[in-house]
Amino acid sequence: MDPLVLQKTQKALDSLIREKVFSLNPSAEELELSFIAPNSEFVAELGNSPVINCYLIAINEDKSRRRSEPMRTRLDETKTRRTLHKEPRYVDISYMLTVWCKDKRGSAEIEHLLMGYLICGLGMFDFMPEDMLALHQFDPNPYGIRFTLFGSEYSDKISGQVWQAMGSTPKPSLMLSLSVPVAVHEPTHLPVIREIDRALSKK
Repeated sequence: MDPLVLQKTQKALDSLIREKVFSLNPSAEELELSFIAPNSEFVAELGNSPVINCYLIAINEDKSRRRSEPMRTRLDETKTRRTLHKEPRYVDISYMLTVWCKDKRGSAEIEHLLMGYLICGLGMFDFMPEDMLALHQFDPNPYGIRFTLFGSEYSDKISGQVWQAMGSTPKPSLMLSLSVPVAVHEPTHLPVIREIDRALSKK
């Protein structure tokens, strides 16, 4: 089990938003990205640049993927053995994505614009791209990190509670759910026996 799974997931999401969402904005250098709680202190410290906030609001088990996939094997580079991967635990990591702007007059227009960028930039993916994971030495293969852009059954239920706890007026938000496989078993290495395979194929 990787104890850095939450940290690596956040870093991969950070990289993905900067590359796929910020790039849609001609003034990307003016955007900021934050993962801290969007509470009153966060609002008070807003600067002149619009901020995309990704707040981790829930961690649950993704039961929809449990036992849905059989054990998998992967051939190593030397082609002399296979690695048997037993079923991992799937952890549903839910983020609430919001846009913040200090300029009250133009805030609605900027928020809607950047929300559109988030939908377009993140909506093209069903799974976290492997190059984003590789940047942070994160290897959830062969299962992958599944995206659900408009949230899961858990994130939708608690979004209202989040705003109430923050003491803030509710804002338009996207609920991004990342279903992350977390290994709970050590992988088993199996030798590749070619002669037996050949003999069986002749029968």
